[in-house]
Amino acid sequence: MFRISSLRSLSPQQLDRLIKRVAIILAVAAIAFGAFYAIDRWRPASAPIIDQAVAALEQKVRDDPSDIVSRGQLADTYVAKGRFQDAITQYDAILEAGKDVELAHMGRANAEMGLEQYDLAAIDYQAVVDIAKGGEMANVDTTLEAAYYGLGSIAMKQSRPSDAITFLGHALDITRSDADALYLIGTALVATGQNDKAVTVLRASVLFVPAGWSEPYAALADAYTASGKTALASWATAMADLAAGKADVAEPALKALVDGSAALDADIGLGLLYEGRGDTTTAFTWYSKALALQPDNNAAQMGLSRVRPASTALPALPSPGASAGMP
Repeated sequence: MFRISSLRSLSPQQLDRLIKRVAIILAVAAIAFGAFYAIDRWRPASAPIIDQAVAALEQKVRDDPSDIVSRGQLADTYVAKGRFQDAITQYDAILEAGKDVELAHMGRANAEMGLEQYDLAAIDYQAVVDIAKGGEMANVDTTLEAAYYGLGSIAMKQSRPSDAITFLGHALDITRSDADALYLIGTALVATGQNDKAVTVLRASVLFVPAGWSEPYAALADAYTASGKTALASWATAMADLAAGKADVAEPALKALVDGSAALDADIGLGLLYEGRGDTTTAFTWYSKALALQPDNNAAQMGLSRVRPASTALPALPSPGASAGMP
């Protein structure tokens, strides 16, 4: 009560000055607290995780140069960061020590590919092949498969498609579902005029990766064009456009093919197009039409399974000869 009565005794001018002083004190206190909080809470931004990993591995290698595991991890991390020459230096040290020879050759080859040192990369990939091809698990050795793929890729870059076919054939003997190897051997087959074989492997490639990858479709267009199959070449071109994000260009081109010799492929292509747009109802219709033309078609079956509502039964198949076009 004393403090209240004391305030009542102040004149309006004195009370006003007191209020201003209190306001100033509170403002200063707020600023001081904010500064303290900022100083207390602020921390320097941490380095990206991969940079932290590099620093830690570099320190391990400095501490123990004979630590081959850390040196190999450091080399692999350098490759991931695009520091290819630094990676090669580490792989060289591993090879000089005679440790992890196969993996070191593989890693160094990948770094040399990054530097476009194709002749050197080929030597290292071949070293991996020489080490691994006689192994008990060679038929399922994914490192060996990758080395064969690397040799095939180099052969294509150096305009040696016949050599590429040999290397990539060995890669596919190990991993039949390698879409990249299927695509690359397909382009090599086109380059050597083996268009029918090219079509077979390129169609297998797009079966594994039916959307978002335009290059196999472009190679298919070349193979079909060389074989005089214009409708299928048009389908492949439209699918290359779709995979490249040009759905507005692909859509009319595919619809123009639904009553001809490329009808099955066009129906599946339109299913993919509408599925990509999120229009599962229309996609369901197109996949159903494809199955009406070929009930055992894997691409149509897989497409239909992705878009069919759980409560919807498979469509009844029309009699042979029914139109494949939209009603």
